[in-house]
Amino acid sequence: MIATRIGKKSGVPDNYTRLGEYIAAAEEKGEKLHQFWIRNCDAGTNIEDLDLALLEIEAVRRQKPDIADKTYHLVISFRSGEQDKLTKEDLMAIEAEYAKALGYSDHQRAAGTHINTDNFHMHIAFNKVHPETLKVVTPRRDFKILAKVSREMEKKYGLAIDPGMTDGKERDPNMLSPAARDYEAHTWQESFQRHVLKHREEILEGLGKAKNWQEAHRVLAEYDISLRLRGNGMVLVSADGQAMKASQLDRSCSKNKLEERFGVLDRNARRKKGEHLTKTKRCYKPRPLARHRNTPALWRRYLSTRKTIHQQPSLTARALRNWKMFLLLEAYQDPLAMILILAHREILNNLTVGISVNRASYRKTVKFPQDLSLQS
Repeated sequence: MIATRIGKKSGVPDNYTRLGEYIAAAEEKGEKLHQFWIRNCDAGTNIEDLDLALLEIEAVRRQKPDIADKTYHLVISFRSGEQDKLTKEDLMAIEAEYAKALGYSDHQRAAGTHINTDNFHMHIAFNKVHPETLKVVTPRRDFKILAKVSREMEKKYGLAIDPGMTDGKERDPNMLSPAARDYEAHTWQESFQRHVLKHREEILEGLGKAKNWQEAHRVLAEYDISLRLRGNGMVLVSADGQAMKASQLDRSCSKNKLEERFGVLDRNARRKKGEHLTKTKRCYKPRPLARHRNTPALWRRYLSTRKTIHQQPSLTARALRNWKMFLLLEAYQDPLAMILILAHREILNNLTVGISVNRASYRKTVKFPQDLSLQS
């Protein structure tokens, strides 16, 4: 099972009543309502109580007129056929576990499960405003919370396991694309994708708080990353032209998911005035893949040599623009270079073995519901 928070689109009013009615109606083509319930409303707990419950929830929300985003919309996707394994009581218990982990146990909410052919999923619409204290609760780092609860519920109810990128034990944070692995194998330098994955949690936390494309671009710019459209998708690009699919950072960063949150991306949006003023916190710079006490001295020599011969058209000059070739040439006269060569080869061998072992676990895909574009 995969739990996904659906963020509020920039410029779209927060409409809890519309979301509650949508969950109860299962409006998507070919879709039907499976189960429905309401929590923490005096109006009742069943679908026939929805109209009064929505009035009750809106009355609470009106006590916070200055808060623009008062809804937490969660979608939980199950595997095909799992609706037959779960009773309504099971589904309500699963929903309650997510609510507890997010800090919404006492909050008003409407929840329902939808069936669309083999696409079984649950919607939960939490009112972020507590009905008594009127405190507005917004979970921090919720992607970790959602992944943790998902793994616990899969184990408890015997469901198929869908490891997400937030699950360190189940998904290797250093899993690189073939292009990034090729770059590192040919240059023995850290790839742009490795740089991005090093700061993955910080980037996802920042993107989770973004309310529009401009804010998303600003978050990425802090890590020396540009976001661009390419083909039918989006890519993250470094200053030197290396690229990785945005979805390789996280499923929530795919083109479809981001445009569901922020609207269709303008190809010129990243060039908006003032964006170039964003201060870079984690700049990407090519650096040796292997670390050794002698690396800094040789790396400085490499950079100095490369700068000196940069304008020379000779074959040697072109070769020395690559850290790997520099070490191979230096090994004839500097034994320290040979030490680094052996270190780099060991790293690359270990990386290749790790990729072969874990590759099979990432071939499975889970179809998300088609109605994720609905905004609360």
